[in-house]
Amino acid sequence: MLAQAASAQQEPPIVSGQPDEIDRLPGELDSFVQDAINEGLLRPAKPQPAETPASPVADQPAENVSPQDIRPQVTETAEEQAPAEPAATAQIQVEYLCPETSPYDFAEFSDFTSYGDLAQWRGFLEGEERTTALGRLMAKAYLSLGMIAEARSEIKGDYGQGGVALRLLTDLLDRDTRPDLSFFRDVASCAHADGVWLAIGQLKSNDANGADLLAQHFADFRALPLRLRADAAFIVIPALDRLDRPILSERLMTSFTAEEFAQSRELQFVKALQRLSMGSPSAADDIRGYLRRAQYRNEAASALRRHGKAISSELEREIVDYYINELGNLPAEASVSENLDLILHDLNSAVGYDLTLRLADVPAAADPESRERLAGHFEDMLDEDLQSDAFLINLKAMDALMKGEALLADRAGTEARFARAAAIAANLGLPSMSAKLSERLTHDAALALAQAELAFRLKDDATLARLLEENPDSVAIRKVALIDAINRGDRAAFNRLVRGIPEDVDTALMLIEADAAAGHWVVPQRFYTIAARSGDEETQIRALRVSDARPAPEPPTGGEIELTDVSSRLERLRESLGPIPTEVR
Repeated sequence: MLAQAASAQQEPPIVSGQPDEIDRLPGELDSFVQDAINEGLLRPAKPQPAETPASPVADQPAENVSPQDIRPQVTETAEEQAPAEPAATAQIQVEYLCPETSPYDFAEFSDFTSYGDLAQWRGFLEGEERTTALGRLMAKAYLSLGMIAEARSEIKGDYGQGGVALRLLTDLLDRDTRPDLSFFRDVASCAHADGVWLAIGQLKSNDANGADLLAQHFADFRALPLRLRADAAFIVIPALDRLDRPILSERLMTSFTAEEFAQSRELQFVKALQRLSMGSPSAADDIRGYLRRAQYRNEAASALRRHGKAISSELEREIVDYYINELGNLPAEASVSENLDLILHDLNSAVGYDLTLRLADVPAAADPESRERLAGHFEDMLDEDLQSDAFLINLKAMDALMKGEALLADRAGTEARFARAAAIAANLGLPSMSAKLSERLTHDAALALAQAELAFRLKDDATLARLLEENPDSVAIRKVALIDAINRGDRAAFNRLVRGIPEDVDTALMLIEADAAAGHWVVPQRFYTIAARSGDEETQIRALRVSDARPAPEPPTGGEIELTDVSSRLERLRESLGPIPTEVR
């Protein structure tokens, strides 16, 4: 196992004859062991009681206890020898009473940087009786060195306020658990310095308020023991990158020295993330080096995708699969907002129809907010694929539409998408598919409109004319035909079709913008006037922008004027004259 860890780390060899390299050996060895623990290649030794044969870890017999264990040799209490409580029991809710000393006071361990510091400190505890207070003190010592599992074991069975506080802190530092923000608010209300933990918890939950709060607690962050600060940075820096707060990330990085960066792979990784957020050209290559390490891979891949850097589609899908499986193990009441942000935003190119539907089946994603986000992502993919001219992409969208019917139920636009897909299927010569899609429609008008829109997109004037004739009362189809006439510059067809069309602001704006896009200028002046007189400021601006692009009317010729053009020409003439002065008597 040690050989595997050594080969995985690939640390540079020490060159003999260089005293400074020899002096750095203990620190590098300590960093090596810590990295091996973090990556699962080594497991910290579980402290064993001297007078109790039973081991707290079932698969570690007492005879294997190392005689070099430097933990204080104490007898476990009956409570610690009892079977582990159910997980739910550990979440006992207690009213937090402000203590004289904060459970998160790490001042005693501020200089801890290595296991040697721990060994020296524990030497002073020899002969101390095993008490709840000693267990909590040991837990804080282990947390100061980033040893979360060891810290948890020290407070196992401790459901007092201090024990609960430390257990929730280990949950905060554990990358796979969600923080109890309510508890950290209570703690922060008692001790101002403990607001740093609330800030870290908020950032872990992707709450932007955590960034502002952490900025206020920079001094408290900087005062944390080195390894504890590094663990917090591993949570905070990626979160700040997601929230686009590079300046705060850069400031936090100043709390570490160059030597500390050199001795910690974890700090080197968060530094690379911080450099990527600042736009460093070489940062992406540095982060790619961490894709081969399980401890960093997901965060590294997400950061690269977030900044527009390519990663292999296989790796991206593998990471999405991992997150979906992890979400599937969460209880229904768990919050998945942060995970959905990462999956649907940072890794969105790998989240196709099937993976989106898998996410929708996760119990923890059944809340209305999560369903809304997943359905919106699904609809965006459908709309893009239904607009494609590629047969296979259209077919994939049709299949997904039928599979995702439950996710899209009762949502605005769902029937229109089914109608559009049915129309495309019929046009592609897939009558059975078109029939299946049409079965989901409650109104035939939706299918007719979808067919008209498809005919317009395909420039199939004959089909559009037929649909217009078959649906003479459909204002929606007539509007499609009007846009078609505008695009063709067919003024006569426009004047014929516009009769009976509602002359409201939205319709007028649609027509004049289509007129400007086509450049044939066949829309009468009255529609420009209707749009410009809108009570909505944004609509007025859009209308005036189009009017400014419209060429001035040509001077009238001696020829005859069509009756339908009379009102339009009179309006243009009146506008060209400007306001008519009035005489005041």
